[in-house]
Amino acid sequence: MELPAHGANAAALYKAMNLHMPDKVIDVSENVNHLGYPKLVEQQWAILIDKIAGYPHEQAEPFRSQVADVHEVAAQHVVITNGAAEGLMALAQLFKGQEVALLQPSFSEYARTLKQQGCVIHSILAEDIEAYRFNEVKLEKQLKNVHACYICNPNNPTGILMKKNWIEQLVKKYPHCNFVVDEAFMDWTDESESVIPLVNSYPNLFVVRSMTKMYALAGIRLGYIIGQQAEELRHYLPHWNVSAIANEIGCLCLQDKDFVMKSREKNSKLRSQMVMELKLMGCKVSNSAANFLLFQLPKQYNPDEFFKYLLERGIVLRHTKNYVGLDGAWFRIAVKSEEIWSKCKDEITYYVNNH
Repeated sequence: MELPAHGANAAALYKAMNLHMPDKVIDVSENVNHLGYPKLVEQQWAILIDKIAGYPHEQAEPFRSQVADVHEVAAQHVVITNGAAEGLMALAQLFKGQEVALLQPSFSEYARTLKQQGCVIHSILAEDIEAYRFNEVKLEKQLKNVHACYICNPNNPTGILMKKNWIEQLVKKYPHCNFVVDEAFMDWTDESESVIPLVNSYPNLFVVRSMTKMYALAGIRLGYIIGQQAEELRHYLPHWNVSAIANEIGCLCLQDKDFVMKSREKNSKLRSQMVMELKLMGCKVSNSAANFLLFQLPKQYNPDEFFKYLLERGIVLRHTKNYVGLDGAWFRIAVKSEEIWSKCKDEITYYVNNH
């Protein structure tokens, strides 16, 4: 039985598991901001819709320049992409046929796009899943022999935030290796551990960012990559790869600092509550800095039966069967609202107390 490789696909999941899908489903398998998109987007929609008739700017101006200003980098070091997924495809083409290291567990799209380009993948598995820690000797031995290394920070699926200084030491020590740091969830933090400020110092560093998670723009498709080699990635992108509407919406979102602060505060408060209550049930829980967390039931419970039990009650967790090193034993759950967590908690508690 092959389950969907990503969250936010509840109907496909129920079909794959041959289960009846309830009329009402709580989907905590995806990590889009529960507050939705900024109100400024809705307020400007009548103006935005006029952009449909014209061709967009080929390099997604003025969004590209605004990204450069926000992150204090040169505009030529920014390439705008049709979602972070398109950026990952372009990077894979840049590394075509090379040997690449992946810090695991991590986002499955890295391996998928790299395999499409004939890359040889070396998985470096965290020795401690909850803390997302690695054996430094094994890590450095592998980095001596690869062309690129992918690091997701905060990590998906654990939510662990790694230190900027730790990443910089690797980037500096292995100049032959291109480091791709995926910061799709970094805007859920205070950004202090972002490696974007290092781009000006290290030509072997790429930083991938997404507008999807914080700003709830999954349907718009907007992301960007920052790095000294950013212009090279444009060779692998189509003309007009970013729509005019996405361009304008991106600009509006970057202006709304209050929205980001409110989202971070609500997320942090509820996430702390979820961690505490899951641990009271005896679960292992990751120390997440993102808008999701990873948890594992006590050993006596069967994870497959638990997953099915919640699905039958209309609660969709993110399975981890396609995450290297997790193999379905852990579950990722998004931080949404107090009401949603209350319903999830009640069902998890009932299962733990009665099975």
